[in-house]
Amino acid sequence: MTTTMRTTRTRITRAGMRTAVAALGATLALATLTGCQDDELDAGAGAETPVETPTESPEGSAEGSSDETAEEPAGEDGSAGAEGSGAEPVEDIEPCTDATTEVTVTPVERPINHLLLTATNTGDATCFAYGAPYLRFGEAQAPVARYEDSAPQSVVALDPGEVAYAGIMTSSAAGEAGEGWTVDNLGVQFAGAEDEGVGGMVDVPLPEGEWYVDNAALVTYWNTSLDAVL
Repeated sequence: MTTTMRTTRTRITRAGMRTAVAALGATLALATLTGCQDDELDAGAGAETPVETPTESPEGSAEGSSDETAEEPAGEDGSAGAEGSGAEPVEDIEPCTDATTEVTVTPVERPINHLLLTATNTGDATCFAYGAPYLRFGEAQAPVARYEDSAPQSVVALDPGEVAYAGIMTSSAAGEAGEGWTVDNLGVQFAGAEDEGVGGMVDVPLPEGEWYVDNAALVTYWNTSLDAVL
């Protein structure tokens, strides 16, 4: 009877050991699974969040964009400009002509053999005195040559009442141009934007009667400065 009892105890002990080992294995497996899941979560936490690319609207602009290009308001004639600008469009300014401008000729003391041509805007609007005037002394067949070095940097604009000047050299001071002739009148015509004659040719009496003229005669471009033409 003593032998039987010892055998039973041994079997119970082995069974308990098997149970304990099985439980320990399950615990280790669960711990391993939990550790793997934690590692995956930690790896995901450090990843960058993908940036969503804006979709294109039907008009081709990105939805959600707040950048808009502001266009400069155009003037009534379609050209861009500051709103409220009172500047008169250049294309609306007419060339000066004999119809709106009074022309006079006066002598000057210096330099010698020179006349001063003055144009006064007698009209109601601004006009352009383009280039140099076309001049003819007496019955001359060709207009007086221009002094090209006197050209201003921009077209002379004359408001009502304003004046422009042109200097006239009637003859060479040294008499190198050959024999000349005497005249008592001067024909004056304005030039247009394309250097064409505009308006009529005005016959202007020369001061002090007759003047001696030769082939060295020159006329300057219109200018608002006396120093620039004399």
